[in-house]
Amino acid sequence: MASTEMVTVLEECRVSPPSSTAVDEKSLPLTFFDIPWIHQHLVQSVFFYEYPHPKTHFIETTIPALKHSLSLTLKHFYPFAGNLLFPPNLGKPQIHYADGDSVSLTFVESSDDFSYLTANHQRDVARLHPLIPQMPPVSVSNDTLVAPLVAIQVTLFPNSGISFGFTTNHVVADGNTFIRFVRLWASINKLGEESMTLEGAILPFYDRTMVKDSNGVGSIFWQHMGKKKFGGYQPQLPTNNVLGTFLLSQAHLQRLKRWVMVQCPKLPHVSSLTVACSYTWACVAKARARSSDEVDENELQHFVFPVDCRARLNPPLPENYFGNCLAPCFVAIKSTQLIDDEDGFVAAVNAMGEALGKTLQNEEGVLRGAEKWLSDLESLNKERTLGASASPKFAVYNIDFGFGRLQKREMISIDETNSISLHEGKTNMGDIEVGVALPKMTMDVFASIFANGLKVYD
Repeated sequence: MASTEMVTVLEECRVSPPSSTAVDEKSLPLTFFDIPWIHQHLVQSVFFYEYPHPKTHFIETTIPALKHSLSLTLKHFYPFAGNLLFPPNLGKPQIHYADGDSVSLTFVESSDDFSYLTANHQRDVARLHPLIPQMPPVSVSNDTLVAPLVAIQVTLFPNSGISFGFTTNHVVADGNTFIRFVRLWASINKLGEESMTLEGAILPFYDRTMVKDSNGVGSIFWQHMGKKKFGGYQPQLPTNNVLGTFLLSQAHLQRLKRWVMVQCPKLPHVSSLTVACSYTWACVAKARARSSDEVDENELQHFVFPVDCRARLNPPLPENYFGNCLAPCFVAIKSTQLIDDEDGFVAAVNAMGEALGKTLQNEEGVLRGAEKWLSDLESLNKERTLGASASPKFAVYNIDFGFGRLQKREMISIDETNSISLHEGKTNMGDIEVGVALPKMTMDVFASIFANGLKVYD
């Protein structure tokens, strides 16, 4: 058994779909929704559950069950066991699955404090990194670059908890698809068999001919992305930041929405998600401004909001479409407006509401201007841009592997992507949990601004 700080590796294995129901060799071409993610950061998240069992039970009972249920799940989500293939001469890559392909699955034991790691208070990001797997290295076969797409790590905290850590290349799937994979794995593991689970499950839809690209956006993106050589996966190292979870209760959100409606009566429908993003964005900007002397008040601040396009395309895609189907919605506002103590939040909501309205209600559809997505993203000042990850609509807290309700989900990768994470409340679906990663000094300021601001709108 190999040992690192706070964790001991119990078993390393690879899991394939069942050999008795072998999936035929398959390839999935990349759509213009997938191509922008080729060189982006890996997505890393952890799901925590209570687990009041000793190590012996974990090894003898839980490990075999999780391997079996994962294998059955991969029969339906086979691309997760496949690879991203880069052909010679800088040809366009594709997702490819061949019989025998597998997912890296590691089981480890941790001596860290489960209660500390699953709390909402500030936690060092470095304490969470041992719970996420490193992606297996890229290899070369017949001059073709072979890049794994998913790695999984299950961590035991003896007699207290268990966690599921995932490292995923975003090019294979967005959050919608990924959560469907985790939910199916959990259901099969809980029930101990496949047939009962699939009766009520919506399995992945793989027909990529449904994604129409009449404007040649995919070619434009590949001309841009194809110039960059895929350099493989770099080790994901933690920063010195801290991660905190901040709760916006349903009552908080209703009060914030009422305040906005009074201040901006002409603004179309304001959702809880818009309010949560705007309030957090304003608080982050103020915290950064107060923690730094280098703030240009006329400089633009940006928020990038991912919009699921499945139901908004022509023709629409089914909700179970496998892959990426996100459009970026760009929100811009001057720093001087965003960091204003009295009006920063309202200015943020107004800007976000207008941007979302233009994106979602455009007569030319949600893909208007898609050919500029990549260039617009790369033109942003990363130090003045905040993104959003996950979604309260995913309803992660009802994902049950047979260990009871989820205790916590953390998006570890927001530490690198300068994003916030958004989940539904653990005990109330109408609440929104916001995950934030910042330097310790900035986080202290942010926490104060966030809490005191809610009192103002009470």
